[in-house]
Amino acid sequence: MHVVIRVILPGQTETSPSRDSLPLYFAAEHDEGWQIEGLLNTRKLTLERQFFLDDFDSLSAEAQRQVTDLVAGLKQHHQADQS
Repeated sequence: MHVVIRVILPGQTETSPSRDSLPLYFAAEHDEGWQIEGLLNTRKLTLERQFFLDDFDSLSAEAQRQVTDLVAGLKQHHQADQS
């Protein structure tokens, strides 16, 4: 079974790809049938997002702060344009 869980955050109207997750179920067969015995839930990352995160992690703390500030500023600008 292959499942992707999508989440719509409060205040949004569409799913947020950064919140997509992939659950992994651990099942075992018993006398009475199959039973799920465990669950591992992890975020789904595209290769592009993983490469970005790898690059981000390789930056110095100051550079990471600058990127974070830039993204926050772009988000505020985008939200202002939407209003």
